[in-house]
Amino acid sequence: MSDKRYQVFISSTFEDLREERRAVQDTIIQMGDFPVQMESFPAADEGQFAFIKTLIDQCDYYVLVIGGRYGTPADDGLSYTHKEYRYAVSKGVPVLVIVHENPKTIAVGKSEISEEGRKKLEAFISEATEERLRTTWSSSDQLKLRVREALEHAKATKHRVGWVRGDTTASIKALEELNEVRRENEKFRAAVNQLAIEIPLPDLPDATSTIEIDFLPSSRRGGYGASVTTAGSGSISTSWMSAFPIFYGNLKWRSDEYNGDDFYWVDVEDTLTAIGSALVQEVSDQDCTGAFKISKGTYDKLSAFYIEAGLMNTEGVEPFTQLAQRLARRHLLTDPEKPPFILSRGRTTIASVTSSVDDEIPF
Repeated sequence: MSDKRYQVFISSTFEDLREERRAVQDTIIQMGDFPVQMESFPAADEGQFAFIKTLIDQCDYYVLVIGGRYGTPADDGLSYTHKEYRYAVSKGVPVLVIVHENPKTIAVGKSEISEEGRKKLEAFISEATEERLRTTWSSSDQLKLRVREALEHAKATKHRVGWVRGDTTASIKALEELNEVRRENEKFRAAVNQLAIEIPLPDLPDATSTIEIDFLPSSRRGGYGASVTTAGSGSISTSWMSAFPIFYGNLKWRSDEYNGDDFYWVDVEDTLTAIGSALVQEVSDQDCTGAFKISKGTYDKLSAFYIEAGLMNTEGVEPFTQLAQRLARRHLLTDPEKPPFILSRGRTTIASVTSSVDDEIPF
């Protein structure tokens, strides 16, 4: 079934074709489209007909079902069904005509009794079917089939605007505006790439060059009346690449989705503690979990290097590139010739101090 839905106006005389109108309505709904009809108050005066014209204006197709009655004439001598038909034609709405195949078999109560009425009905049928394909029906089930066939043919040969969900498409105007923005962005990028002043980028440090990573204490509290864990501070000497597996394994990130776009985000506070504790663990015999942290500035510096080195993504569903994942696995399999982490300053001592009740309760 197509994502596009169509509004279909159902036109016929009313009292004699109640059952048939319901059959047409059900068929249109089953096809995924919207039936439009005036079941509550069929046109009986010019005020109501003016409203009906606004409905026809909004419809994609117009289904005319003709049975054994012409309908009550208005002041101009035309029935309102006839007036609806002419208005649809004047507005260019595709008209699908379905005529009863043998009006003589229709019950007397549902047929035109007067000679004038029969002549008007015949003239209406002649007008509606002139230079236009028509189908015939004799029962409600057959009418359903004819409506389905006629609508499917009309959709294939007489394309209309229809309706679509707002989240599956955009208007032509919106697409044109987006395309214009895209062209302007391309011009801007071209201008940026051809700056009048050449701005040299600083060289990226060598991946094996030595860096100093400062660590700070991150207190751990065991709860009311329990011990407080305190730790030292200092600096660890390592290289950009030696630090990468620590950074890779302790970056606390999550993936999320907003407005149809997937992205990752980093829990920075947890990451600072996780990376700091893991780094100190490399030079300490104590359990350093949660006891140390690095500064936000150090984290930003490490991130910047790994992004520039092609190991991290600035956007997307995950932070690390495939190269980064492969590099982290390789580091797990290699034994360095010398210790990759050296405590160059400070201490890594962790101590637990039991807090008193007076320390815990500020009153």
